Amino acid sequence: MSLSRLVKEHQTKQAALKRENDHLRKEAVQSAGVFSDAVADTLGGRVSQIFLNQKELEQEARNLSVQTARYAKQTAQWLALVEQFDSTLKELGDVQNWVQVIHKDMEQVANSLESSRPTPSYS
Repeated sequence: MSLSRLVKEHQTKQAALKRENDHLRKEAVQSAGVFSDAVADTLGGRVSQIFLNQKELEQEARNLSVQTARYAKQTAQWLALVEQFDSTLKELGDVQNWVQVIHKDMEQVANSLESSRPTPSYS
């Protein structure tokens, strides 16, 4: 075997290996592209869903805050009404007590007047 033939065989094998490597590299690049597209689609969909969920949660939190403020205002109004009712009841109790005191005083005055009246003499 001659050296030139060995060199030629070596060069032929090297060229075939280079073509095979180029072909494998192209397939790897295509597979990586398909894989990255699939991952991007999957993750993109999940990220979009997470983003939508976050927006919904934020809206629900705002709604809850508004409702809580509304309920707090209504509760304050109810408390004021109950306090006013309680005050009115106390005043009624005071009036009732005052009426009882006046009634007792009037009974005492009436009793005093009756006992100080001269008894008629029937002679």
